[in-house]
Amino acid sequence: MPFSADEKTPPRKVPASAPTAIPRMILKGPAGDLTEFPLGENNVLGRSTTASVRLADREVSRKHTQVDKEGDDYILRDLGSSNGTFLNGKRIFGPTKLKDGDEVVIGTSKLEFRLSRGGAKPKNAEIVRDEDVKKELEGVVARVGAKANFAPVDQVHDTGQLKRDYERLRIGHEFSNYVRLERDLNELLTRILQIAFDLIPCDNGVILLRDAQSHELVIQAMRQRKPGQGKVLVSDTLLTQVQATKEGVLTSDAISDERFASSHSIIALGVRSAMAVPLLSSSADEVKGIMFLDSRERIAAFTTKDLEVLSAIAAQASVALENSEYARALEHEATQRAQLSRFLSPALVEQAARGSIELSKGGALTELTILFSDIRGFTSISEKMPAQEVVKMMNDYFELMVDILFEHNGILDKFIGDAIMGLWGAPVKRPDDATQAVRAAVKMQARLKEWNEDRVASGKVPLKIGIGLHTGHVVVGNMGSSKALSYTAIGDGVNLASRLCGVAREDMVVISEECAQRAGKDKFVLEAMPPAKVKNREAPVEIYRVISALDV
Repeated sequence: MPFSADEKTPPRKVPASAPTAIPRMILKGPAGDLTEFPLGENNVLGRSTTASVRLADREVSRKHTQVDKEGDDYILRDLGSSNGTFLNGKRIFGPTKLKDGDEVVIGTSKLEFRLSRGGAKPKNAEIVRDEDVKKELEGVVARVGAKANFAPVDQVHDTGQLKRDYERLRIGHEFSNYVRLERDLNELLTRILQIAFDLIPCDNGVILLRDAQSHELVIQAMRQRKPGQGKVLVSDTLLTQVQATKEGVLTSDAISDERFASSHSIIALGVRSAMAVPLLSSSADEVKGIMFLDSRERIAAFTTKDLEVLSAIAAQASVALENSEYARALEHEATQRAQLSRFLSPALVEQAARGSIELSKGGALTELTILFSDIRGFTSISEKMPAQEVVKMMNDYFELMVDILFEHNGILDKFIGDAIMGLWGAPVKRPDDATQAVRAAVKMQARLKEWNEDRVASGKVPLKIGIGLHTGHVVVGNMGSSKALSYTAIGDGVNLASRLCGVAREDMVVISEECAQRAGKDKFVLEAMPPAKVKNREAPVEIYRVISALDV
């Protein structure tokens, strides 16, 4: 460890998820580890393998407790367990509303319910407001700007300033070696406090970050040099002062200063000196958080140099926090892009990643053109081939077909065995959706014919497909559970497109009258087929075979 300090124990790794604004339960492990469980609409806590929050605890029932979302609230219920469910130390006997930071105990497992971002909220730290703001501000004996401005070497004439600049650079160098690109917020905050304790003779430390939703400062991490000293009280007056001036502040010896005789937030627990410095955004126009340190054992524990050191640490911490936030955002975006690329074209993936396309849970009734394609005789073909060859054949086939879907602005809804389901008209609607869908179907047949020529030349069995399309109003959107959402369409129109795929013989593209009207009959060579009698439709369906697409 690069900091030789009073304490030899390195900070523990806290395996917590990236900070989010979603409701979650945080399980506190025996070694202080934290594990987060995001909450959906309905959540079961217990030993069952199907539980939303699975607990390896012998004193916990298979389905012990339930947390349900009701409106904007989350309700805790015991499921008739023998050992009961405890909320903030009291056993519950009926539905109970959860609040941010509530502690839930079932068996020997302790969990914390969180709505705001960050890890488990420190229980031994609190923001308090002084009744006499004027007196408390009079106790501020030093202020230091949070940003360092390094002058060119030929302009430096003050040896003291040169030493201060060197100290900032030294702290920055050691800070970067110790923190590096840590992405876990809990671990990063732990390391920042460790650095402060190594360099400054403080007794307590707290880091507050601004909540993304409430925009209020929330205590996210705390550290005590000697655990058990009592609750850490953070002065709201000092926090307000730091936010207003964007400068670090240092208070005098509060106990011996009669100006603090009625100052609750500073001297209630014997605080002799305190410092607070801002964590600024990269543009320095926003206070994103505050670091607070206090001392209880030594008179005049902090000096102006200590405040400068803490300001230097805060400057480095601000950069590290922003880098961590950017890294998590990039990871989230990469994951989102990977998921979206499974069913959206690259152009639509880009729009979805920018937020231009809404892919939230729920469905909307809209007009779509739905395509189904299916390999004819696939079962008999696959039975005669080794499994590995079947997998390779299908992967190559799907690659060809999906590329065509994307070329024509369609989206891949899903693979159903050897079948493909594609959609046009959502999440982006275009006037030529139906036309593009039919052109894609024609190209799929043509591309497959070329691919089959290569397969036959290599002594392999060719594949034959039938394709059916229909245009109609269906429900489309992200559907499924909170753990497995799928962007898909449901409705009678989807069923009809599937039925028409069944009507199509090898090498055929069959479309409904509605699809032909929307696509434009003058854009394709069509051949009317006998009306098809399909399941769940009383009247026969007017259908066409698409011979070819006309160049326009």
